[in-house]
Amino acid sequence: MRPRRWTSDTIGRWFAINIVVAVIIAAAMNAAFSAFAGVWAKPGLQDIGLVDEVAAVARILDGAPRDARAGLAASVSNDRYAVTWFPDDESLPIAIDASEFHQGRAKIRSLLGRPSARVVAYEPGDPDLHGRPETAYGLAISLSDGSWVRFVAPQRSWGLSPTARTLLTVGFAVVCALLVAALASRRLARPLERFARQAQRFGADVNAPPMQATGPLEIRVAAQAFNEMQARVQRYVADRTTMLAAISHDLRAPLTRMRLRGEFIEDEEQQRKLFRDVDEMQAMVDASLEFFRDDSEQEPTTRFMLSELIETVLDDFRDAGHDVAFDTPGSVTYVGRPLTLRRAVANLVDNAIKYGGRAHVRLRPDDAWVEVLVDDDGPGIPDALREAVFRPFYRIEGSRNRQTGGVGLGLSAVRSAVRGHGGDITLETGPGGGLRVRVKLPSVAEA
Repeated sequence: MRPRRWTSDTIGRWFAINIVVAVIIAAAMNAAFSAFAGVWAKPGLQDIGLVDEVAAVARILDGAPRDARAGLAASVSNDRYAVTWFPDDESLPIAIDASEFHQGRAKIRSLLGRPSARVVAYEPGDPDLHGRPETAYGLAISLSDGSWVRFVAPQRSWGLSPTARTLLTVGFAVVCALLVAALASRRLARPLERFARQAQRFGADVNAPPMQATGPLEIRVAAQAFNEMQARVQRYVADRTTMLAAISHDLRAPLTRMRLRGEFIEDEEQQRKLFRDVDEMQAMVDASLEFFRDDSEQEPTTRFMLSELIETVLDDFRDAGHDVAFDTPGSVTYVGRPLTLRRAVANLVDNAIKYGGRAHVRLRPDDAWVEVLVDDDGPGIPDALREAVFRPFYRIEGSRNRQTGGVGLGLSAVRSAVRGHGGDITLETGPGGGLRVRVKLPSVAEA
């Protein structure tokens, strides 16, 4: 698949659609804001030509006969303002000494051609001649004979300054665009989030189910490639495990024949040495089969109580008379393979008891990781050997005694189990001088 066609469901196409939709919706919301927000969004009266219109009406009334001015003023009234003519100062129902209309005064005087013309403005809340608050915006202009013409805009102010209005409008448009873009981009973010979660889950569980190929074309192509890679890794792990298990299984037959033939050796010392080697090889084969069998069982991932699982493991050792302790902050849930982790914890506790006399297990969960610490009172492991002990069949104890040295697969099995969950295991010096085993398991959400 080639994610290059514009007509395809690509990320580029969806980005463009999101931007266009965000701009359209932001423009529509800005228009609604301007239509319903009144003075906070509408341009000033000077900017829409209303001051020029008011000045023209005032000039017409100034040139008309006095007895015709009242009717003429009523005839020019419209839905934006009401016009009324008053013959003198005493009849004007507003205080002439009110604050003047500073923004439009100079322009109105210039349009009237009378630099000394009186221009008075008021707004809702200003007191009238009787001390009552005004309920509308108004503008009064004196004519050349001392009479007045008043313009009243019941649902309109004279507007904010251009700077304040521009800042408000731009700020509202930016907020709208950000909100719309954030909502629209969720369609692109969700497939990426699913992709990241699936990649995290595959890191913790090689047998995780394949990813759903949904979303834009590029995400679907990446998901298909991821699924193919995951299938190849699963096949490789399965083939390797099957091959090694088959080899270990086939070794049982010649070992059995060697033991039978050893019965015919007359030298008892040589016979004893041969049987010892056969027993050691048999133990290694059995341990290998158990190790590979555990690795190939493909235990399903589930949610379980990790704290209770560890407590159950420790109860088995307590019943056997061993000194074990458990420190946990409370009930801790985890998503993983419980039987695999149970065997890993049991192996670590068994090693701590075998080589350190006692085991102290601590459980420390947080948002990203769940830590399991196993401390003992033994001699510890030298720094130079802390990586070597994870190699299969490696044993620090060189007596070749399986009761003290084992076969060398215990820590290898533990590391395999922990890394199979996407975590890791490290060896440290404990606070009391013994060995501390630190197991870190990632907190993966259940799919």
